[in-house]
Amino acid sequence: MLTRLQEEMEKLAETSPLAALRAARRLEVTAVEVGYWAAHEARKEANLEQAAATFGMNEDAARKLMARFGGRGPYR
Repeated sequence: MLTRLQEEMEKLAETSPLAALRAARRLEVTAVEVGYWAAHEARKEANLEQAAATFGMNEDAARKLMARFGGRGPYR
């Protein structure tokens, strides 16, 4: 799904850069909104080891990612 979306947005950027930028901004807002709640739920359901494995990164990077999306400091 995301690969297809990327391809379509790249095509749009060739014909209408401003429309592509508007779409990119909407994706950015959507990612923040969805990521916020997903990060909060993920903190309840998974530990850092599980999150790190899912994201393909180490536990410190997973903690920082979840904090960034969850609107929390990484030290909580």
